[in-house]
Formats: sequence, structure tokens, C-alpha cells
Amino acid sequence: MLLPACTSVAPPAATGQDAPSSTADQREAAPAALDVERQWLQSWFKDTPVRIAQRGESAVTVEVPLEFCFDAGRSAIKPALAAVLDKVAESMRRVPAMRLPLVAASDGAAGTSPLATQRAAQVHKHLLNRGVMAARLGAPSSTAAAAVQLRLETAAPG
Repeated sequence: MLLPACTSVAPPAATGQDAPSSTADQREAAPAALDVERQWLQSWFKDTPVRIAQRGESAVTVEVPLEFCFDAGRSAIKPALAAVLDKVAESMRRVPAMRLPLVAASDGAAGTSPLATQRAAQVHKHLLNRGVMAARLGAPSSTAAAAVQLRLETAAPG
């Protein structure tokens, strides 16, 4: 089952902003860039079960319900999750200051199960294969939540 907005749709317009010239400029631009990326992702996944939310000035969460991520007892990524990960990878290419800790869930309540760890590793591998640098990805981890959770983070201003 594919998520409706994960099919071929023209992407929203680019921001047109120039890259920040210094580390201080990058810290200042990070919250604005993150807000733009949140809106961009929300436009892609409007009217789907994918949840995208702002978490303070320095993080945006993307949650994909488990039923759209993996088949029961399997760690292979379903096409719907792959579509979300492809957009997250694109977003990370657009905002070089962004980092991404990620977690995946098992089929049951045990968040630290070997299956959850394998799933998180598959998500990590998928993003690496889409050009996201390993240094920008947190170590894959697992959760008891019924979703794949991606947390796009930038350095807090200051």
C-alpha cells in the first residue's frame, strides 16, 4: 500500500536562499531553514498518515506508522517508507546543517528487539544510499512506538 502523496508530484518551489557564509550565519539561519523544510515535507505528505511536527526551534519530527514501513516480522523497507526517506534525504541535502537521529520499531512492545534494530539499520542504510553522509546520521536505534521516527535537527541558535 502506497501513501497517496508519495507518488509523482511536482515538488514545491525551492526557497531561493543563498547558503550562509559563516558558522554564526548558519546557526542563525538554521531555525528558518528547518521551518521551510517542515513546510516542504508537510506539503509532500499532506492527507497521508505521515506526521510532521515542529519541535522547538531546532527539530522537526517525521513519523511514519509502522504498517506503512515494514511487513510483519520483516526488516525490508516498504515503498511508502522509501518514498518518505527519499524526501527526507532530499531535505537533508538542501540544509547542510541538518542532522538525523532515527529509530524504528519492532512488531511488539519490545523496543529493543533484534527486529527493531535490524529495521533501524535498514533505514540508516537507505539514507546512506540516497547520499546522506554517515556523519549526519545518528546511530540507528529502536523504540517501542508503532512508527518509524525521524528527528531532523539543526544546531540551536546562540
